[in-house]
Amino acid sequence: MELMEVIRKRRSIRRYKPDPVPEEEIKYILEAARLAPSWANTQCWHFIVVTDPEIKWKIGEAGFRWSARGPAMIVVCADPAQSGIKEDQHHYLVDIGIALEHLMLAAVERGLGTCWVVGFDEARVKEALDIPENIRIVALTPLGYPAEEPPARGRKSLEQIFSYNRYEQKSDK
Repeated sequence: MELMEVIRKRRSIRRYKPDPVPEEEIKYILEAARLAPSWANTQCWHFIVVTDPEIKWKIGEAGFRWSARGPAMIVVCADPAQSGIKEDQHHYLVDIGIALEHLMLAAVERGLGTCWVVGFDEARVKEALDIPENIRIVALTPLGYPAEEPPARGRKSLEQIFSYNRYEQKSDK
């Protein structure tokens, strides 16, 4: 698949087939995340692959139950102390964003579905996974073979989202 095709095909998947995801596929998408750039090449991330149904359910109970229904879940963590902060900008958040997007695009390429999940009870997820206090959970994603094909959502036109040399507010029309 060409890159733009993968990007256009990516959707937030919330329903999954029960088929397990082979370990080689999991490692393939984790390799894509591993290759992501990061602030000063610190690679502050850690990925926890959860396949145990009981642990997935505990994580789902800490936020969104549907997220535990896939055959696997990837919990994306960061060590903020390994990344930089400049002018109140925490670089670990960007680093994780890039790595997770690499992971999600690699998943699409392999016929797998994902969904970016935030807004969970971080303390409960940390407890379920024995994550140290100094480590942050930035996001998680279910991972599996999609049992749905959501339609493409509307996007703003290119002309609406950019300008040259200075900020220009564009109409949403």
